[in-house]
Amino acid sequence: MDDFSDYKKKQKEKQKIKMKCLIIAAGRGSRLSTRGDSKPLIPLLGLSLIERVILTAKKSGLTDFFVVTGYKGKKVRQHLNRFSQSRNINITHIIKEDWEKGNGISVLKAKELLNENFILLMGDHVFDESILVRLKNERILDGKVVLAVDYNIKTNNLVDVTKVLVEDNRILDIGKNIKKYNAYDTGNFLCSPAIFSAIEESLSNGNDSLSSGMGVMAEKGKVKAIDIKNSYWVEVNTKNDCRKAAKLLYGESIKPAGPITRYINATFATRIFTPLLLKIYKKFTPNQVSILSFVVAIISSLSFVLSHAITGGLLIQLSSILDYSDGQISRIKHMESRFGHFIDTTLDRYDDGFILLGMFYYSLSQIGSKEILGIYWSPLIISSISILAIIGNLMVSYTSATSVVNFGYVYKRRWIAAGRGRDIRLFLLFVGGIMSYFHPIFVLLALFIMALQTNIIVIWRIILSWNYYNKEGAFRMMRRIKAIIFDFDGTVANTMPFLTELAVNLITENYNISKEDAERKYLETTGLDFASQLGTIFPDNPSNQKVAAIFEESKLRGVFDHPLFPDVIPTLDHFRKKKIKMFVCSSTKQRIITKYGQLNKIDDLMDNLFGYEPGFKKGDQIDFILQHYKLRPDEVVFVADSLRDHGFAEERKLNFIGISKIFEKKEFQNKGALSVSSLNDLRKLFDTSYNYLKYVEKVR
Repeated sequence: MDDFSDYKKKQKEKQKIKMKCLIIAAGRGSRLSTRGDSKPLIPLLGLSLIERVILTAKKSGLTDFFVVTGYKGKKVRQHLNRFSQSRNINITHIIKEDWEKGNGISVLKAKELLNENFILLMGDHVFDESILVRLKNERILDGKVVLAVDYNIKTNNLVDVTKVLVEDNRILDIGKNIKKYNAYDTGNFLCSPAIFSAIEESLSNGNDSLSSGMGVMAEKGKVKAIDIKNSYWVEVNTKNDCRKAAKLLYGESIKPAGPITRYINATFATRIFTPLLLKIYKKFTPNQVSILSFVVAIISSLSFVLSHAITGGLLIQLSSILDYSDGQISRIKHMESRFGHFIDTTLDRYDDGFILLGMFYYSLSQIGSKEILGIYWSPLIISSISILAIIGNLMVSYTSATSVVNFGYVYKRRWIAAGRGRDIRLFLLFVGGIMSYFHPIFVLLALFIMALQTNIIVIWRIILSWNYYNKEGAFRMMRRIKAIIFDFDGTVANTMPFLTELAVNLITENYNISKEDAERKYLETTGLDFASQLGTIFPDNPSNQKVAAIFEESKLRGVFDHPLFPDVIPTLDHFRKKKIKMFVCSSTKQRIITKYGQLNKIDDLMDNLFGYEPGFKKGDQIDFILQHYKLRPDEVVFVADSLRDHGFAEERKLNFIGISKIFEKKEFQNKGALSVSSLNDLRKLFDTSYNYLKYVEKVR
């Protein structure tokens, strides 16, 4: 159920921590003067450096920005005003007239505006948003500062960068010229207002850099370091830094996908088409590229109509590559949006439809009413194949959407995953077009394979959705649960191996039966007290009473040597926190149940523990629980490891979940019952139910 974990992850990410962000962007950046007269406005893959910093920070959850500008400040501020309106971002300007002074002064300019903890960033750094997510989750007390550092000093052999010496996550020294260091300063800080006092103290000593202010705090043990681990960052000072940052951004923009996208579309898009589009027009938007991809698909369709199948095939693959480029540009330029996704998927359906219609027409005109390979290709056969390909392609997309609306489920299995497979289908059509060089029938063959593949996927998804429809009913059942009744032996206590061995030995010693049959019959009747088991297996046998007495006596001596299952206590704690009532209900004698519960300290975690007493068998215990605790049968689930226990639950219309230890899951499922492997899985099943239904209700 990967969609539930994806849903929980997204929900967690939405819980944004509101925090202000200070960005210092007052410097000149003379080493990049050939790329622009203002460093914050130097373009990098369609965005200026300052825009990229703000958008990365916004993606991490920051919403309120303060930007310190200095050199060419008016120009930068005008640019940011337009940017803030177009992206709906709140930006407050802080002006630093003496821009040539150190960056410590830049930070100090914000003293009157920031009186709580804030994020501090550099306007010329490109970095992974995960660094900020990690910083935001840090807690700082007693006027401290947290700095994100990079320990990869061997692989990132940098020269013109601020270095830090860290010991036990505490920064001892910081600066560009320190000789002893073991990490780099990434320019990402979580600051308390104490940073302002430290910079003022540093200024009184004649040092106006931010590093000097950090040094003052480091001497007092007030600067903590956190490791960025494998996250990327680049301080952009030179043309080489620009190239390095671009390479990293392109690498990060490549998303997991099918083999055609991964090895062909992503490669051509990253190395040729995306850079070319951004070079031709840096303001290219993802929607514009989607439209370009659509136009190429239309031309491809026309090429097939005009009998230029090879050209049509090549244009199909070009359209597929451009379809990847639009998503890549959206990620690189932080322009992802639900409307953009809607436009992209809508145009994709039109692309596919026009391409398939063009290939349909080509097949009719080239091989219709002809005999090829001993087969007469009538217009009806060609039309049937083409229509199945068109319908199958539409239905693949349609089932992806309706599964979310109706079940809250996103198909994720390899061959039927939602959002996957289109690249393979287009590549198949591309190959069909190219192979028409040898014979036109290859175009129809590509349509046939596509018809087969898409419709098989749809049938597979229908079966899967049917299974999830049935599970949804079970999930809704579990949401009503107010109480859980646990069987004892084999469910709570790990006693079944001991009891099985004891029972088999006694049965084979006293009855004419093999060990294999004795074990099978004993397990088939578990859930009953042992005397009733013997009465079922050997009706009216005079030895039953004596053998049952020996069994109970031996059980009393040995059962306490066998522990709880390891997941019992965590499971009881889990359901106790959810305020679900819990009971033990068993054919084991009451005195054993009571003593075992006390020894293993589960009596305080459960509402009551019931065992066998004359006239108070398992069925009576269940009836008592329902009446005494005022529970309806549909509010209770009986959890046990025996098929007989399923019978008890069924008789009283209780919900039932089997623990598949002595019986296979399929044996419970054949009875129409849910089954899990352990109490841990039971816990996960309950949590999944709540998350699933919450997700479905949200979608609907």
